[in-house]
Amino acid sequence: MKYKNIFFTFFLLFLVSNQVAYSQDVSKDAKKGKKVFSFLTNLFKHNDSAKQARKFIHQHHKVLKDKKSSTFVTKISNLESKLFKTSKDFKLKYEVFGWYPYWEKDYYKNINFKLLSTVAYFSYEVNPKTGNPISTHDWETTGLIDSIKAQKGKRVLLTVSNFGIRNNRKFLKNSDAVDTLIDNLIKLLAKRDSDGVCIDFEGVSKNQKSEYTSFLLNLSNRLKAANKKYQIYVSVPNVNWSESIDFKAIDKAIDCFVIMGYDYYGKGSKVAGPVAPLESAKTWEPFNLTNSVDYYTSHIASSKIILALPTYGSLWETKNLDLKSKVKNYLGSRTYSYIKSNIEKNEAVYIDDVSKSAYSVYKIKGSKNTYRQCWFENDSSFTIKTNLIKQKKLRGLGIWALGYDRGYNDFWEVIHKELGEPRLSNDTSIVRQGSSSETNNSSNGNNGGTLQNGNISTGTDTSGNSSSNNAASASPTVVTKIVDGLGLTDPNSKVNRVEKKLVKITDYKTVLLYIMCFVLFFACIGFVIALLSENTRNNFFNNNNLKKYYTGLVLLLTVVVFRMMHWIDNGSVLLICGFLLGAYSFYLINKFIERKEKELP
Repeated sequence: MKYKNIFFTFFLLFLVSNQVAYSQDVSKDAKKGKKVFSFLTNLFKHNDSAKQARKFIHQHHKVLKDKKSSTFVTKISNLESKLFKTSKDFKLKYEVFGWYPYWEKDYYKNINFKLLSTVAYFSYEVNPKTGNPISTHDWETTGLIDSIKAQKGKRVLLTVSNFGIRNNRKFLKNSDAVDTLIDNLIKLLAKRDSDGVCIDFEGVSKNQKSEYTSFLLNLSNRLKAANKKYQIYVSVPNVNWSESIDFKAIDKAIDCFVIMGYDYYGKGSKVAGPVAPLESAKTWEPFNLTNSVDYYTSHIASSKIILALPTYGSLWETKNLDLKSKVKNYLGSRTYSYIKSNIEKNEAVYIDDVSKSAYSVYKIKGSKNTYRQCWFENDSSFTIKTNLIKQKKLRGLGIWALGYDRGYNDFWEVIHKELGEPRLSNDTSIVRQGSSSETNNSSNGNNGGTLQNGNISTGTDTSGNSSSNNAASASPTVVTKIVDGLGLTDPNSKVNRVEKKLVKITDYKTVLLYIMCFVLFFACIGFVIALLSENTRNNFFNNNNLKKYYTGLVLLLTVVVFRMMHWIDNGSVLLICGFLLGAYSFYLINKFIERKEKELP
């Protein structure tokens, strides 16, 4: 990267030296300078998203750090929960993964585990200095694990959490702390006869990319050496702002990636908006579930990706009742139970046409101008977003968090209807093509288990189910033959590779980058060709305006292309703009002083 920086520095100095030589009107150029600066600022920075990106840590995960007041306000802990019942032969078609926060205590007694494949207990809270736990939050005693192990083919994982850039830097640079953590995890997993870990490190910077990769590889190797059945799940952000994930290096070592598909709008937002938007169009910030899934499927096989959705919402006090109303105060997150009991019970609920998220806007009774907006997911929006999982052929659905819908079975009904195995007459052994993790495990060289009909198989024949599945696969249907013939179930097939490339190319940023590179290239070529003519050279070098406009255009396109190629970051763009404006201001002041001196008698 050094040669790029040196080249760019000389290129910038060359342009600045030409710019300072130009003569122009003071007032007009000052306005133009402001417009250029405003354009660059808006191009490279989306206010809401940038603030969310810098935070990294989802406020609902950080609840365990806040000892004074809970992030989630429920006030309904005693709300009665009724077990959602399913038929005896019900089986899941997709994996359903759920985080179980330790503060939900004994809520697991009201869960029908037929509707879940994997439960990740939250969490082993890492001490970044030593690798030892600040707390494991009752992992060694909770009855949740016993309840899950009593079910056939279900996984239970221990979530390992470390939040914040400083904490992650401190931990990842300390090899002793890393070894201590892995040693502790091996002991804790063995003690509860559990099935692996879910790594939830939020706030890993790009500078720690190498250390983070080494940690994940080391963790995977040691855990799988201790027990082949252990699975490694990794939580990934909805937008990979820090670019701290080396997908190629860790792909084979990681069994599943869980996209945290929430907090697109939240505490740092200037306007109220959807927590988990399906699309954005021109209404919302250009970051949404669809873009997130497309990004990760361009780096990872879709059969290794789980999309996690929120069972909570965000509540704002706004200036009015309009969509995208400016925020006066962020009131916090609210569980689905709270929203159902306190908001939906009294106010109208709508589904936004673009984001497909539920929302309610209302005025506080007895107040003249106190307005509220609550954005969340309900059964209708949840259904729409589970269809994204099907369309993108993902591994399954994730939930943050189990217990936030206490007292209501709306989400369980959606899971039962949308993600359950369709029943056919005299056939209860249907396996979703491409949904099993068997393909991944075989390619990864481990037999940590496969997903069959929503249940987890440990790779050993302990029942007659395996024979029935083999019988089903031995007599493929016409549809199955066509699907296999086209290679649709193989993530590395030509069809799927072409699909991923098309998805990447249709991304607006990629198209914009190609267009700008095209324009910049031919602008430079055209300029060189034009200079071959003597008349053109004379006209160009004698006309300061032409030089000014052409140089400004090339500079603007160069900065844009360099930024989109990630050769420079947002800070560098602002530094360049500041440097140019500073030089330009110096030139204007100097011209102003010269004019004043000429006016002196």
